[in-house]
Amino acid sequence: MFAKAARNCVAGQARRASTSASTSRSALRLAAGARHALPTSHSQTLALPPRQCRSYATPPPQVVHSDLPIEKYHTYSEATMDNMLESLENLLDDIGDPDYEVEYSSGVLTLKLGEKGTYVINKQPPNKQIWLSSPFSGPKRYDYSESADDWVYNRDSRTMSDLLDKELSTALGRDVQLGIARVSQLE
Repeated sequence: MFAKAARNCVAGQARRASTSASTSRSALRLAAGARHALPTSHSQTLALPPRQCRSYATPPPQVVHSDLPIEKYHTYSEATMDNMLESLENLLDDIGDPDYEVEYSSGVLTLKLGEKGTYVINKQPPNKQIWLSSPFSGPKRYDYSESADDWVYNRDSRTMSDLLDKELSTALGRDVQLGIARVSQLE
């Protein structure tokens, strides 16, 4: 499979090179010769020069067009952010660590956990999403799911409430339940 993809890549380069007016004949011979010199069995290895073929480490972005009315989006996202802020303030007050801090301003919630990292959670009204950047799992974009009644990341179908509860429980060494699931009941 790899050899076939490499052959197609080199062959494609030769085709592109043959259509380019600035390509020399020696470059065309080199590309054509490389195409015929490629191994055909899976057991042989192929060492291509860098940047011969492009492969992607992550899947392409998934575009989800939400049917959620914008008024409902604002109601649900505000309720989620307000409840999350209140839960986090109570949690941090109980812990009493001066390095831990939560603030909410202009639709952006920032949770600083000292050396453990910083969470940034913000509303994205144009996309009707909530974006989360986690120091543990990285960036994610959440869409409201009526069937789950929660904000869901479409690539792994995991809810924002589940992810935050588990990550914060691990990071803080105690059971954390932010209580932001069942979004429609938060209003």
